[in-house]
Amino acid sequence: MGSPLRLAGRRIDVTAAALGAATVVLRVPRALGEGLWQDEVASARILREPTLGRVLGHVARTESTPPLWYGLGWAVHQVGVGIVDVRLLSALFDGVFVALVVVLARRVVPPVPAVLAGVLVALGGNFAFAGRELRAYMLLALLAIAFALLLDRRRPGPALAVVVWAGALTHYFFLFTVLAGLAWVWLEPTARRVRLRATAWIAVGLAAAAPWLPWALRQYRQDRYAWIGPFDGRVVAGTALRLFTPLIQVEALVVAAVLLAAAGALRLARTPTGRLVAALAFGPWLLATVLWASGVRIYAQRNLIEIGAFLAIAAAAALRGRLPVAVLAAAALCSYGWLQLQPQVPYAGIASTLVAEGWRPSDPVLVFGSPYMLRSPLEWYLPRNPRLAIVRGPDRCRESYVVAGSRRARMLADDLAHPRRVGTFVVARAHLDETVRDSSLLAAPSAGCA
Repeated sequence: MGSPLRLAGRRIDVTAAALGAATVVLRVPRALGEGLWQDEVASARILREPTLGRVLGHVARTESTPPLWYGLGWAVHQVGVGIVDVRLLSALFDGVFVALVVVLARRVVPPVPAVLAGVLVALGGNFAFAGRELRAYMLLALLAIAFALLLDRRRPGPALAVVVWAGALTHYFFLFTVLAGLAWVWLEPTARRVRLRATAWIAVGLAAAAPWLPWALRQYRQDRYAWIGPFDGRVVAGTALRLFTPLIQVEALVVAAVLLAAAGALRLARTPTGRLVAALAFGPWLLATVLWASGVRIYAQRNLIEIGAFLAIAAAAALRGRLPVAVLAAAALCSYGWLQLQPQVPYAGIASTLVAEGWRPSDPVLVFGSPYMLRSPLEWYLPRNPRLAIVRGPDRCRESYVVAGSRRARMLADDLAHPRRVGTFVVARAHLDETVRDSSLLAAPSAGCA
């Protein structure tokens, strides 16, 4: 028989694997069943390129992130996996990520809070979304937790360089995690013996990723983050809560989430590994905040998914007793269930309904709401993938097809011919007798207005 410590370690490993597998099971149905949204359409167009060279050129031209995830997705697609099915990569990454969160958490907290940390990321809103989408965010989160585990080793080796290389070529925000890790290496007294070795392997990983630097500079000059506004402290403060519950931003809960993570970080600071977790939870967050406050508009809450695992571990570390753990786990489950009940935009259904109603590329589509939400998906799902321009102030367009929410459709009821409901949307051919100022027009170059 093994020692109690070894038996406990085996049990936590089995629990971590089971939780990771359950996470994959949760992600797969929606990964395979939902339509591609705006950013995913951009990914799909890249994966459709015929060669890897074309993939790299497309990423440099249209994206704000490095090319590794696109290269992996393209390779999977090339062996016969459908483009939408490449989402399964994210689901797989998510499962491994959740398991590794439990493994790392067990190094700094007891078994029950360690499992809670895994539950928080398995059920967290942004993690659930990233784990089923055609984007790089789940790979970023996985590489961040792998970086922590490797940096915490007694003798960091080549695997650390590989993870740093992969992370630097997955998302530029990973560099914040690297900087936070380096700060821990050089400030942590117990890491003195591995300081030079760890730094050297990190440098090797960064050097291996450096050939992409000219294209990274090109991407930055294209100002892909132009949609980010001026510095907003409320957005910064809300990051911790939003990673786990995107639909809830009550001020009291925002403050509670930050305080819970901070309290956990203070408890974690008692051990070297705990201090590493705290550094990786708050270091990238602080660096991104300082850059945004200085005028560099790159701060997006979703880009900080890399700190989510460490915030979850910190939150678990702040709790004592089974009742608080059970309450937080139950809250995470309720939040997850609520998110699953939110209606999804049926992009493919809207496109097929437009076609069924007689839409042709020469016909404009009048959109009530955000035209950006619908433009790329309609381009993807409409026949022949037409390119649609967004035209403001379409008051001179009377004959068109309308896509509107149910409430707005009721206001236009007299102008709509045979409206058809698609999810929470209404699609219909319309003859608008009055000027419509709260809409936008999606139109192909050949479209005309009556």
